[in-house]
Amino acid sequence: METTDVALILQRLLAITDTGLSFAASEFDRERYADIRDNLNQLLSETSHLDQEELSNLLRPTDFYATPLVDVRAFIVQQGKICLVRGQQEETWALPGGFCEVGLSTKENVLKEIQEETGFQASVVRLLAVFDSNKFQPQSKQYVKLIFECQLEEGDFQPNLEISELNFFDPQNLPLLSEKRITKEQMQLLWEIYQGKREQYLD
Repeated sequence: METTDVALILQRLLAITDTGLSFAASEFDRERYADIRDNLNQLLSETSHLDQEELSNLLRPTDFYATPLVDVRAFIVQQGKICLVRGQQEETWALPGGFCEVGLSTKENVLKEIQEETGFQASVVRLLAVFDSNKFQPQSKQYVKLIFECQLEEGDFQPNLEISELNFFDPQNLPLLSEKRITKEQMQLLWEIYQGKREQYLD
């Protein structure tokens, strides 16, 4: 079994123990779940490739039912090139987007992220793909990534607190990507869906 497989199993077990700690009626059961969590903590630290920040995020106790997080991204194409943004103090690039906020729909969230990161108003055309981060980029948490095809409307890019640069890239000549946000494999799939060469991706 590969290290990634072990980390995903431990991720799942930690989610179960978090749920147990949240809903166990007996103090004895809570103690057992806490003990299991401590042991999983040690195993994960010794077997995974996660950095310390990721480990801290994963091992932070919760008080709710553990579920995957929702991430929305915008796939914007102009003149055959894909819009990517580069975060402040970062060398890598990604599709505009981020975590969903409570109270907004997924489409409202992606439009909000586009406006905040690029300065543009935009419209959603269609849902291109739903990605499971555990399949493409395993990390401390499991994410469901919804990728929407979007079109920029009025606006103008200015560097901001989150984003230092915006540019459009040829799909065959992409810059260094932020692999935790989007991988080359995912970008290739999205480009093929956008061109009509394959169906919407749901996994």
